[in-house]
Amino acid sequence: MDKTVPNLPSKNSKILTRQRGVSLVELMVALLLGLFLLFALVEILLNGKQSFSAANHLSRLQENGRIATDLVATDLKRAGYMGGNSYVENIYGSTGQVAGAMTCATGDTTWGRMVAWGLSGLDDTNAGYACIPNGTYLRGDVLTIRYVTPWAAAAMSANKMYLRSSLFEGRIFKGSEEASVENEVGDEPNSVRELMAYSYFVGDSGRTCGGQPVPSFFRIGLDDNAQPVPEELLPGIEHFEVQYGVAGQYVDADDVTDWGDVVTARIWLLVRAECPETGFTDTSTYTLGNQVYTPNDNFRRQLYSNVVMIRN
Repeated sequence: MDKTVPNLPSKNSKILTRQRGVSLVELMVALLLGLFLLFALVEILLNGKQSFSAANHLSRLQENGRIATDLVATDLKRAGYMGGNSYVENIYGSTGQVAGAMTCATGDTTWGRMVAWGLSGLDDTNAGYACIPNGTYLRGDVLTIRYVTPWAAAAMSANKMYLRSSLFEGRIFKGSEEASVENEVGDEPNSVRELMAYSYFVGDSGRTCGGQPVPSFFRIGLDDNAQPVPEELLPGIEHFEVQYGVAGQYVDADDVTDWGDVVTARIWLLVRAECPETGFTDTSTYTLGNQVYTPNDNFRRQLYSNVVMIRN
């Protein structure tokens, strides 16, 4: 009897059978699925980046808009405040006041001492304002505000301007002239406060993003010698307009005949992202006072407006 054992598949042959690999069709399907998932992941990442960029731009717009609006509104509320003095025409002193004018000369102190004009402005120009450097002014109105600080001066700088005031008298002088007899007032109580003057306008920051200039909000202020100097406040402020409430209606600066008649001021600030945004186009039309602005570009914007009562 033949007792030969039949050939049986070995364990290794079964392993080899199970490890045959994949066919070309299966490989192509797997690659296609992998590419599909990769493209979907890239799309998600791009959308996430774009959403983050948009949210970041909006956040900056809101922050800069609020800060700029609050700065101007705060100064407007103080416009014309002369330490409680009710008669600005009775302000004299060793330095004294200067008659109001639509000028801002460099190298002297006249601009800050036009205290009878606690509020004044220019309509879509900087004409006469030599204190705004050439090439800086871009567009919109120039708003000028003068007042003395609500707090009394604790210490005085030699060349800054101060006002000693009572209810009916006032004296303007340099800090170094505080003890002069001509800077005394006869009434009590009286106090000494620092003289402040500011002009707000939109200017060129000198920087670019995406090949486009970045506009900024600027302010002319008084330096340690009481002379006007510009400073950049906030980037991205693209347009600034002001109208003035006189006799129940709002008018532009050119139509104000007496700045003492202004009882309210309405301001508009158009805030723009510093850099263009891919995939976004701004086709909106913005109305700021007497200006209608349609940019049609790739920058996000927000418009801010506020009405402020003027102390008169």
